[in-house]
Amino acid sequence: MNHIATLETDVLLSQRLGQVVSGVTHTIGEGFTALHFSEEMFASRMDPLLMVDHFVMTAPTFAPHLHAGISAVTALFEDSQGDFLNRDTLGHNLALKAGDLYWLAAASGAAHEETPAANARVHALQLFVNLPAHLKQAPARTLHVSDQQVPVIHEQGHRVRVVLGRSGDVTGTEGTPEPLTLLDGFLQANGAFTHVLAQGFQAWIYAVDGTLTLRCQTEERSVPAGHATTVSAGEQGGLAMSASEPCHFVLIAGKPIGEPFIKRGPLVMTTEEDIRRTLAKYAKGGFGQIPT
Repeated sequence: MNHIATLETDVLLSQRLGQVVSGVTHTIGEGFTALHFSEEMFASRMDPLLMVDHFVMTAPTFAPHLHAGISAVTALFEDSQGDFLNRDTLGHNLALKAGDLYWLAAASGAAHEETPAANARVHALQLFVNLPAHLKQAPARTLHVSDQQVPVIHEQGHRVRVVLGRSGDVTGTEGTPEPLTLLDGFLQANGAFTHVLAQGFQAWIYAVDGTLTLRCQTEERSVPAGHATTVSAGEQGGLAMSASEPCHFVLIAGKPIGEPFIKRGPLVMTTEEDIRRTLAKYAKGGFGQIPT
């Protein structure tokens, strides 16, 4: 009996494609709804991602708040309506537009506030991307990618925005703290697209709309809308994505960090002392002020 159980576990661990996981509905007030995914739901196969919220926001929801030890990333979809106002303690006061991405590498600490403009309907992903220990105490910095800067792979059956990193011969914006790829893709009915996952990279793949069929060598997963799956790190290999009906998907890939961490909400540090020190500095105004 033990021998059989061990064999089954070995087979499971040898698979590169993870389980298909449904997002958890999360609602705050009348102006924010989200499907929530966290690293606990994927048994570390989501690394370097810690959290993803697929959200719609139509009213102010979150007060200004601190991040540390992570990057807080907002990726607006092209059908987002109106401006998403972003202010932070680095002095930025931006109106993010549909298709934009804003990356706050909070590192040692930074606070921000994100609020939809009047009559806006913000449709986006919010990502928490972990930082390795040697970057958690670095100065905070930001990266803004406008929709106009995003190259598009547009061929028969698919249209894929290369927001970050690269896919094939197409390179999007680089310069994130650790290399990361973010693809925002659309498949037509019976369309297909293949992304070559870099050696050592791990991927998280989400179906925004429609049902995505994902293949990796001999493995296959069907990923319905509102669900996600993972591809564990390994050799370079093709990820074949197809759909019988129109489908919108997101692929995020990076090298897993694989380090222990302590998570206290939007603070993800190496030790409890790091968290206490960061909170004390914030309480004293040590990270600056959000512009008014």
